[in-house]
Amino acid sequence: MKDYLLKFWSNVYFRNIFCATLTVIFILILSNVFLNIVTRHGKSLPLPDFGRKTLDSVLIIARANDLRIEVTDSVFRYDFPKGAVLMQNPEAGIHVKKNRKVFLTINALSQKKESVPNVTGMSLRQAKTAFAAKGFKVGALNYDPSDYATNNVLRQTYKGDNIEPGTLLPTGEYIDLKLGLDTTALATVSVPEVTGLMKSTAEDLIVDNSLNYQHVFDANIKNLTDSLNSIVYKQEPETGTHSYYGRTVKIWLKLSRNKSKSQ
Repeated sequence: MKDYLLKFWSNVYFRNIFCATLTVIFILILSNVFLNIVTRHGKSLPLPDFGRKTLDSVLIIARANDLRIEVTDSVFRYDFPKGAVLMQNPEAGIHVKKNRKVFLTINALSQKKESVPNVTGMSLRQAKTAFAAKGFKVGALNYDPSDYATNNVLRQTYKGDNIEPGTLLPTGEYIDLKLGLDTTALATVSVPEVTGLMKSTAEDLIVDNSLNYQHVFDANIKNLTDSLNSIVYKQEPETGTHSYYGRTVKIWLKLSRNKSKSQ
């Protein structure tokens, strides 16, 4: 056997092939080790939960875990700590490699304010559009039969007081309207079908039909976020019923099925 190996090694051709093979194997092993080091192959960590934490706390945790943080958006919610993390992407618990960038949405420190537009003289639909452009919503509809122009805005009020155009209010607020009503014409409207709709969609549809709405919340709806994610499961009067302008449609709301599962 020894003689055979000596004979093999003395052959220049086979010796060169053997050395070349060893070199290739060595290079492959070295490349694999280097690649594992660079990519940290197989080494990952579960992403921390940054929810409700301040940005300062998040940055401390991120540095300790070799993560990068980028704030991509900020919104305002009443029921959430100011300056705290609302959402993160990727979600908490997902395994990521070090140096991964995590995108955050932060709850704003203060609510954005906008100037109230002048909707006097507009139709209800035009006023609703003007409010929406500023981030406001139409609140209660109060009809005045002394003005014959049905759904013509006579006055705009906020929490019972007249609100001057240009006044700064937090976005998301409801502004009530006083509207004209021609009692000599047909003064009834058909109640729309809102069962199964999200709260905001149901409100818009009811207002579009010159009616008011009243909420009845399920016991599982405990805060503003739950309210925003609720759906109508019952309404009164029922759809198709004829009602007078400005009458109230009572809507019963519960958490949507998707929201309930996420909790």
